[in-house]
Amino acid sequence: MARASVEGPDDVMIAAQLAAALELSSFPKPGNVHRRADLGPKTFERFLAGSIAIGPACRKAAERGLAVAEGSLGPSEVGLGSLIEEAVRKDGSWQKADPTHTGFAMLAIPLSASAGLALGKGLELGPRALRSGLLELLRSSTVKDARALYRALRASCSTKLGTLRPDVGIPDVFDPRAGEVLAERGLRLWDVLEKCSSWDLVARELCRGLELSSEVGLRRLEEEMRQHGHLNTAVVNAYLALLAEAEDTHLARAWGLRKTPLIPDAIWEGLEMARKVSEEAGRILELGGARTPEGLRALWEMDKWLRSEGLNPGSCADLTACSLMMALLTWLRP
Repeated sequence: MARASVEGPDDVMIAAQLAAALELSSFPKPGNVHRRADLGPKTFERFLAGSIAIGPACRKAAERGLAVAEGSLGPSEVGLGSLIEEAVRKDGSWQKADPTHTGFAMLAIPLSASAGLALGKGLELGPRALRSGLLELLRSSTVKDARALYRALRASCSTKLGTLRPDVGIPDVFDPRAGEVLAERGLRLWDVLEKCSSWDLVARELCRGLELSSEVGLRRLEEEMRQHGHLNTAVVNAYLALLAEAEDTHLARAWGLRKTPLIPDAIWEGLEMARKVSEEAGRILELGGARTPEGLRALWEMDKWLRSEGLNPGSCADLTACSLMMALLTWLRP
């Protein structure tokens, strides 16, 4: 694929916004919002508004990554947590539902900062530079970043967070003393992500330097676009590839919370359902996914099934948007 031109923070912002909008628009993505389906009050239009609203925070992240490369800012001063919080709050303020892109904001802000870092160092934007820069910045995160992430998660108003067991090593998001506990224990953003990575797919993806987004999602996008050049099909099949590869913990949590309010217990309870969904995604990919009539029929049936169960693989949708952002930063133009 030809290299895409990314010249500075404005372009990084556009890549983040466009990635969120393209992921949202692609259909049919079973169980998730797309141009032909809403999820209750979280409508397509509200997701679209959130896709645009996260942009300024991503631009700031890219600017700060650039400043780190230039030596005018330390890696620990980027403020990843506060920028994630800003993105989530802006998302919520520009539409009438709760924030729509919390998971993607957690991925897009560090990725934006990493893109700025790479640009400042004069590196060619590619998966290796983006992944290594992201890990460098996340490992330099602070307790202040962790406290801001907690505020962002509270602002998301998610009903699917559950209650953390006291023995997991980090405070519950809705514990009124959470910020104090994080400070007392010296828990940085990186420490929180590491703790959550065993039960949360987005946290695991960050701790592994966007492994699935680059090696599964991005690779599938490249293959699909090279073979037929149809972006909607490529995005849906990248989503299916990610879902087939990883059990979606957002879905597992929602299913498991029907049996227990405790986390991570609810995720373990929901993993069997998540595996069934992953297996179905793999089966549909073997039929050609969105590329064939048989695959499309199976996709719509899967969509109907998941909606009837009140389940949506939101984490894999976030990883799909992240894969798209990496593609837009490196080669993709719709």
